[in-house]
Amino acid sequence: MRRLRQPLATLTALAALLAAPADARQFRGFAPIAEPESRAAAMPPAARATTTRALPRDTVEHAVREVIASWNTAQMDEFLAAEFNDRTRLLDALDTRAPRDASLRVQSVQGIQTLQQVEVPGADGARGQIVSLVSATVRTQLEFTSAQGALVRRPGVNEFILKISIPAPP
Repeated sequence: MRRLRQPLATLTALAALLAAPADARQFRGFAPIAEPESRAAAMPPAARATTTRALPRDTVEHAVREVIASWNTAQMDEFLAAEFNDRTRLLDALDTRAPRDASLRVQSVQGIQTLQQVEVPGADGARGQIVSLVSATVRTQLEFTSAQGALVRRPGVNEFILKISIPAPP
């Protein structure tokens, strides 16, 4: 009987040790990652367009070039929407971390896609507006002079989400 107790005690101790990590395995709490407000919140309250009309390419390219031209200047503030995620952080980074002589150039506008479109009626029978949320994929190049005096070029591909308003057709 004594011989049976020792292996039984050993097995009981071993089972307790093996069971302890199993009790520690449990599901972790789920904390969602913070994200900006939905794109729908950026659009004015209006009726969703029955048919989505593609904006003319030159209209979108002109808007992209205006935003790029304002990069690293005080006018950049005017182009960012109030609901732009980390708006102040971007403006602060441009002011403190970007080289003063840095310029951003458009290499090409690769793709344009209308994401959402609403028709805003005019007041008192006036002509309304079509407000479009447009995605534009743009190849850019950042250029600046390094501390050693060499010209530095950094190419990149960026997606711009633009809100463009045009007059509604009659």
